[in-house]
Amino acid sequence: MGEKLLLGIDIGSTAVKVVAMTGQGSIRASASAFYMTSSPRPGWMEQDPEDWGRASFQAARKCLEQTGNAEIVALSFSGHMSAPVMLDADGIPLLPGILIADTRSQEQTRFLRESYLERFVELTGNEPVDAFAVSKLLWIKAQHPGVLERTRCILFPKDYVRFLFTGERGTDPTDAGNSLLYNRVSGDWDQELIAELGLDPSVFPVLHASHAQVGRVSEAAERSTGIPAGTPVISGAADMACSQLGTGAVQKGTLAVTLSTSAQVVMSVPGISKAMAGRVTFHPSAMLNSTYAMGSVFTGGLGVDWGYRLLTGKGSMKAADYEELAGWSAQMEQIPPGSNGLLFLPFLLGSGTPYFDPRDRASWLGLSTGQSPALLLHSVMEGVAYNIRENMEQFEQGGYEVRKVNIGGGGSRNPVWCRMIGEVLGKEAAILDNRDAAAAGAAMLAGVGAGMFASAETAALSIVSTSASIPYSQDRHEAYERLYARYLKLYPALNEYYREE
Repeated sequence: MGEKLLLGIDIGSTAVKVVAMTGQGSIRASASAFYMTSSPRPGWMEQDPEDWGRASFQAARKCLEQTGNAEIVALSFSGHMSAPVMLDADGIPLLPGILIADTRSQEQTRFLRESYLERFVELTGNEPVDAFAVSKLLWIKAQHPGVLERTRCILFPKDYVRFLFTGERGTDPTDAGNSLLYNRVSGDWDQELIAELGLDPSVFPVLHASHAQVGRVSEAAERSTGIPAGTPVISGAADMACSQLGTGAVQKGTLAVTLSTSAQVVMSVPGISKAMAGRVTFHPSAMLNSTYAMGSVFTGGLGVDWGYRLLTGKGSMKAADYEELAGWSAQMEQIPPGSNGLLFLPFLLGSGTPYFDPRDRASWLGLSTGQSPALLLHSVMEGVAYNIRENMEQFEQGGYEVRKVNIGGGGSRNPVWCRMIGEVLGKEAAILDNRDAAAAGAAMLAGVGAGMFASAETAALSIVSTSASIPYSQDRHEAYERLYARYLKLYPALNEYYREE
């Protein structure tokens, strides 16, 4: 055998990403495979779980073809959160996966907030919002009771794909925590609450530690991927739990900003804070007995993608479009803070942190003739940056000092946007050398499970690296201070308008 590698498989919001990583953190190979998101009604976002499986097999095979005679020591998984997969007795999904940004469950969320708000805050540190799986499960109970009767196991995206690799069913505390039905004290499902909500406790799967070995690659999966049957498979964790590892947000004071379809703002925290409930969300970490807090910007890279397609009339973005977008970014170098009077409120899918109001909508203010596409898209990036600052300020107001900002995700490839975020936050930011933080975090967990690292924290501290900090102009930061104050004044007025619908 040749070099020993760890495989991390991330079931992301638009694609599967597979990385083959050494024990020192070098990426030897990577591959992606994409799938479609359906929106059959306004506010609905769903994907076919079987598409995740096909894409995972395809990307794993493509990645493995690049590794030569290397040995895959172990593999693990990351996956987007809060998208329950309802499996029947034969392991077949009964419904599409309802994604985290889907807002169809507003009625169920309203019921939970009216009847169980204090209980959820006490149990999890979180207020019920549509993003958590419990609301989606109650919607399924109300709208598809027959599906619930046929369900024999509820998994989450990374668990379903791992099931296809191993035939073993189960999940881990990070995904269980995102259901709001996990008891942090007992370290298990809250059976009493599950039953009280009219759900069947028996369909909630066994829980394994994120770094635990839970199976081995099956012969069928070997035929589909080329990964040798018998290769150890490690449980893995939810995408943001893996991203916490992959972005280095395991140390006190490190704020990680991931610019993916949505943008996430993550910090390690000592535990839940009921005073911050409803402003940020608290989640079990892939590190044992640890917690991370997250701010959610539902319109992250989605805003740039949407803006580009709107301005060009394109239905989707291809390689040539990304080249065109790079040209627009070059033009943005000359655009001053404030986009010459344009302001974009980035709530295409409702608002995340700190408002969590599905009625919010995106707004463009200051539109006029003669405004270039680059200028319009620059204002979209600024709007997202303002919302990221709102997230950061929630942490600061909660008593968590932000000493360092790491930026990752696909959006971190845009130097204008990264510098802008630093200027809006008033912080020097560093770009992660490995932008695929969730897949890298999954590979780290594979290494922990295989005994190559003592713990997930040890793996992150030894592997994660960043570029030099991005310098920013103090003059531009001061300009953004004034612009950000104006942004904060506009939100309440527009929110009131949407509430009157």
